[in-house]
Amino acid sequence: MNLIRVYLLMAVVAVGMALPAAAQGQDKQATPPLVQLLQSKGILSSDEAAQLSQAGSAEEANARLANLLVSKGLISRDDYDHTVGSTEPVSNQGSGGHYTNALLHVAKDSTPPPATSDPFTFGAPAEGGIIPAVAPVRLLPIDAPKPTGIGDIKLGSGATLTPYGFIKATMIYDSTNSGGTTFGNNDFPLPLLLGDTGPDSGSQVHGKVRSTRFGSNFYWPMPNRDLVMTGRIEMDFEGDYTVVNNRNVSSLRSSQVSLRQAWVRMDTHIGGHPVFAEFGQDWTLLASSTMPDIVETTQLMAFFGNIYERLPQIKGGIQILHKGDFKVQAEAAVLMSAFGDANLAATPPGISVPASSVAEQLNERFGARIGSDSGQPAVEGRVVFEYPIFHSPGVAPAQLIFSGHHATGSEIVLHGTLATVGSQTDTILLNAMGDPILTGCGAPAGCTVAQFFPQGFRFNIPQNIWTAEFQLPTPVVTVVGKYFHGGDTRFFFGNLNSTFADTMGLPVIANGIADSGDTIPFVNVDGSAEFARLRPVRDQGGFVQASFPLSRIFHADPEGHNAGWTYSITGGLDRTKAEDVARTGANGLQRTDYVASTLRYKINKWASIVNETTWYDTTTVNEVRKLYRGVDARTAHDWRNEFGTIVTF
Repeated sequence: MNLIRVYLLMAVVAVGMALPAAAQGQDKQATPPLVQLLQSKGILSSDEAAQLSQAGSAEEANARLANLLVSKGLISRDDYDHTVGSTEPVSNQGSGGHYTNALLHVAKDSTPPPATSDPFTFGAPAEGGIIPAVAPVRLLPIDAPKPTGIGDIKLGSGATLTPYGFIKATMIYDSTNSGGTTFGNNDFPLPLLLGDTGPDSGSQVHGKVRSTRFGSNFYWPMPNRDLVMTGRIEMDFEGDYTVVNNRNVSSLRSSQVSLRQAWVRMDTHIGGHPVFAEFGQDWTLLASSTMPDIVETTQLMAFFGNIYERLPQIKGGIQILHKGDFKVQAEAAVLMSAFGDANLAATPPGISVPASSVAEQLNERFGARIGSDSGQPAVEGRVVFEYPIFHSPGVAPAQLIFSGHHATGSEIVLHGTLATVGSQTDTILLNAMGDPILTGCGAPAGCTVAQFFPQGFRFNIPQNIWTAEFQLPTPVVTVVGKYFHGGDTRFFFGNLNSTFADTMGLPVIANGIADSGDTIPFVNVDGSAEFARLRPVRDQGGFVQASFPLSRIFHADPEGHNAGWTYSITGGLDRTKAEDVARTGANGLQRTDYVASTLRYKINKWASIVNETTWYDTTTVNEVRKLYRGVDARTAHDWRNEFGTIVTF
């Protein structure tokens, strides 16, 4: 093995010297003999050899080839550092713009690089003579981005971009219509009992391609070798269905492109500690560190035990400890405050609404305005502990993460909207029924609700959530999980409930409408009108997933046809406080349960065949019944199967 490493290191240097000369020749596509040799030995693929042939300098060729050999497990990190990591920075002048050592530095440890943290990674290919363990999906890595130099497109400005994405095409069967008449026909799981399904459970079949995703990573070469500037833009096709004239009939297959991520990040060092600052829309520090690796990515276990989000934000972090392989990183962020108001639900298909109502709905959807109306941003933080418990080849380090979130929403009720709420006629009627009239304003015949709020009123709703997450990769199984607890988790996909009205056990005498569209009940307290505060529905939940690299466990040939088998089983639940969801304003759904069984066969490093079978159910609190199959019910369940292909690029 040592002789092989010596040979490969010599090849790195020789190829680095040969490639620029080849690039200056008449045939810029010619492949140097040493690259051809590595390709003939199966060490390099044809695409990798072609990329190496396009290197603009010896240093860049060195870096590209060395990175490839490290990723294949053919040379160690020490070998890499002794050859590439010790070279002087290359120039940023000229048409291409090259990476500095700060970009190409690789931390020393005994494991090959894990799978990338992008959400389109569904495991790693069998390369370098070993089948890797299942790598956790890490959307928020703690180390600075490290470009490989392979597949990059160089712009005239000197910046480079690396496109990526996947095409996912699947067919789906559901035994139950989870949307019911309220949320309509969906190709993704939702809690059940949201609306009646008709005379039976309403089984459905969907074809789905709109989960296809594309994006690009950006790198800006900087004169300062200790400053790395990177960015990302990412899109998918999970947007609205258009209703323009040429799509009315065919709108079923015309979902629109929507923005997922758009951010710029700067990494450097302060006092020897790695630090970063990031600006833009990215995954939230709250709960987004750990994700289940499942096929269904439209909802990704939303409302079934997995909370996460993406939001516009400014965040930063510092690696406060890096002792050997043990790392500790602390991060904080200021974000747009956002609340998932229940009144933002779309109008059910086939229901006509006035144009004014549509305008109001669009206005409400803009930032779910109670967050921005508070005049305060949301704040988040997380702490990450990382250590490679298992030093086996192809096994990523373990992580333990804690995160927290606080935001404030503000409900505003205008005096003008109260003019007809609790009118004189209402108070007389209440009096005739034996209930006390409103007398707190001094009027002998009774008062209106508006008289108690001459300028209107406002009140705040707190949103506090925290999580604990873990990721434990091992040679034979990778176990990840998340636990969360908090109030008003709807925007983060914790629970479909947002708030309940605290009427203090008193009868509601009238209802007002806030600027957000939320209903604000009023009660009579000793002759005075008091508004019922909206309080967060509290809930808790989480998930655990165990993923098995079947091919590695059964010692399949890394270069054979059976090298790409993996299996995962995932369980999740969300449970609300029964006393909260039984109150006015909540929907009565207390618990959702979720179990998914996922089998993948990776044909090669790009293409996979997948099959995922899911069972999930929903249960209401004892005193609440919902229509399901035309009759009252407290529980319902769905069997879901999704089969298809995923091809990455």
